[in-house]
Formats: sequence, structure tokens, C-alpha cells
Amino acid sequence: MILPAPEPALRVSVTVPAKNEENLIGRCLVALATQVGVRPQEYEVLLVLDSCTDATEERAREVAARHPDLRLHFLQGPGIGVGFARRTGMEAACSRLHAAGRPDGLVASTDADSVVAPDWISSQIRLAERGAEAIGGRILLECGGSSLPEAALGWYERQAEARFRRVLSLARGDLSEHWQFSGASLSLRAGTYRRIGGLPSTRDLEDEGLERALEDAGVGIHRSLAVRVTTSARTAGRASRGLAHDLAAHVGNGASPGPERPGTPHPVE
Repeated sequence: MILPAPEPALRVSVTVPAKNEENLIGRCLVALATQVGVRPQEYEVLLVLDSCTDATEERAREVAARHPDLRLHFLQGPGIGVGFARRTGMEAACSRLHAAGRPDGLVASTDADSVVAPDWISSQIRLAERGAEAIGGRILLECGGSSLPEAALGWYERQAEARFRRVLSLARGDLSEHWQFSGASLSLRAGTYRRIGGLPSTRDLEDEGLERALEDAGVGIHRSLAVRVTTSARTAGRASRGLAHDLAAHVGNGASPGPERPGTPHPVE
């Protein structure tokens, strides 16, 4: 799909990868369309349709029709995993910000099953203005995860605690108010994105790869409680790894989700 030229005022380009999300994409996009503290021309949304076979695109266009100020653009994903779909969008976002003369603009991402807070974009802009190069948002489970069995919710909380200990051990100064940096809420400056080589080309767990790339480059991640997202606590997700996969592994018999880096949960897909 050919995209229009970026707005000269563009400051944030948001990638949303989606595969068969007709039931959830509407609320995701409405939340992005109704942001406060930022002008409509200062941000855009790149919806990456990753081999969808349902009405995801139709639901998205319905939202766009109801919110004409939303700069919503469509891209086709390669259909080989959420990581590659997210990279497709973030690569385009980086190029568009550079084309607009905004290397300090933010390449951001959320997920199709997530709902960002009304000030999600403006909060990240403020952090970037204060010097943040990379930002991780606080991601909450929908309804506090109350729909999950106790074993699954307990596992999630233990993993979160372990990850926070790891993050605090690596943090510099006061950058970390929580432990999360995942596809449901992450952003980094376009110049930084290009400098570290972009989002890793992997089928899934691409957010973990990006986190490691930032750490290796010495880029501090601002994990701010001011940047908030609510995500689905579903156990039937679209990615082969991620939150839904790991929660599902703890439903019923409480089996392990498989090998993972010590202290690294998957707070979102």
C-alpha cells in the first residue's frame, strides 16, 4: 500500500500489528483516535494487516470514518509472525519521521488487543522532550486479570516481581518506575531506532530483542508510570509466544510455558 506523505508536524508514528482482530481492533483505534494533549496532525497510526482473513480492515475503516481527524494508514504485513509485522510498521514509521525532518520524533507501538490511556501519546512526547530516548509504558491486565485462574495470575505476578528486580539492577538513575518494555507500549526516537539497527527480525519476542539492543547500545529505557495501557488477559492469542501463550500454559495443569530468560516474563504479546 502506498502511504501519503507524512504531515510536516508529525511527532509520533504508532505501529499496530493486527492479525484477525475484528473483535478488538475497534476499541484499540478509538483510544488512539481520542488522544488528549496532542494535535491530530502530530501523530499517525500505521495499522499492519498481517494476512487477515476476517473483517479487521473493515472495522478499522469504520473507526476512521467516525473519527476523520485520525491519521490512519494501512500496511500489509508479511504474514510470518507478529515480530515481522511490527517491524514492517516500525521501519515505515522511522522512515516517515526522518522524511518529515523529525529524527527526534517517536517510533511507537501498541497491540491490537490493547487500549492506550487518553494521554498515552502526550505523556511520551513530554518524556522525550525531557531527554528520553526510549520509553516503556505500564501495561495492566484487563480487569486486573480477574478472569484468570489463580495459578496463572500468581505466575504472572511472580514473573513481574522477578523482572522488576532485574530492571532495577540495570537501571541508571531514576529511569525505572516499573519493569515493562513490550510491544503493547514502547517507543524510541527515530534516530535511535535507526542507530541501533531497528527492531530485530524475529517471528516473536521482538520486543525483548529490542530491549537487549538498547541495553547493548547503552540507551536507557524510561519505564514510566505516566504511560499506561490496558491489554487483554486472553489465553488464545495470535503470537506463538507472548502473554497469551504463557498464561495459557498456566491454565489447568499449571504446566511451564517453556524455556525463557531468567526473570523475563511476557507482560504482553
